[in-house]
Amino acid sequence: MIRAAGLLLTLLFPAMLWARDIEATLQWSRLVDLSTPVSGMVSEVLADAGAYVRRGQVLMRLDDRGFKAEVNRARAELERLRVKRDEAERELKRAREMHERDLFADHELELARIGFVTTDSEYQAAEAALTRAELDLEYSVIRAPFDCILLKRMVEVGQTIISTTKPVPLFTVAEAGYMVARIRITHEQLSRLSLNQRVSVKVAGKRYEGMIVRLGMEPAGVRAGRQLYEVDIRFGFDPAITMRAGQPAAVALP
Repeated sequence: MIRAAGLLLTLLFPAMLWARDIEATLQWSRLVDLSTPVSGMVSEVLADAGAYVRRGQVLMRLDDRGFKAEVNRARAELERLRVKRDEAERELKRAREMHERDLFADHELELARIGFVTTDSEYQAAEAALTRAELDLEYSVIRAPFDCILLKRMVEVGQTIISTTKPVPLFTVAEAGYMVARIRITHEQLSRLSLNQRVSVKVAGKRYEGMIVRLGMEPAGVRAGRQLYEVDIRFGFDPAITMRAGQPAAVALP
């Protein structure tokens, strides 16, 4: 009888371990360094580290006077070339009519066609220049890409940003309202899981429904001589609740 009970406990022991909460560590769900591809002097910084910011909220502005001047110049050049192109188009139309009436030689028609193609190309290049100038003006303002927590601010008013070679990180933000609970488990435990599987995450005594978003493909550690693999579980929570990377958590796997 005792031997049978011992055998039963042996068989149930792995399942009992599997049903327990597994220690986890919180990580940021989405971490992004914000920068700008344009250069200029910082005129405003509107958010500090630790702030909760909404998607689209302005974090920083460069002095935009030069960018606006370039937009105005590009618009004026586009209008000048529009008039020139329209005139070349009318001239080509007239040349075709005259050619059909045998009043223009082939060479004259070809010259009119070349004139239109040239001015049309100049017009399209001016359109591209205006688009580039408008984008530079847009990039002179850094906005929050999503609802986020501002983790680091590496910029001050009056600072000159040089982005000609490599954009300089100006802010580091993390997605608000979502975290990742990272666990390390054995290959045998890992084989029972699948992506998008629902699991429970417990943080500070409160449970949240999460989803497996990453199954480790390479060993990330060793415990008791056994290889361990990382698994990430993403879960949502009220952004009013403060959670931090490195904070302890627990995951209940099926």
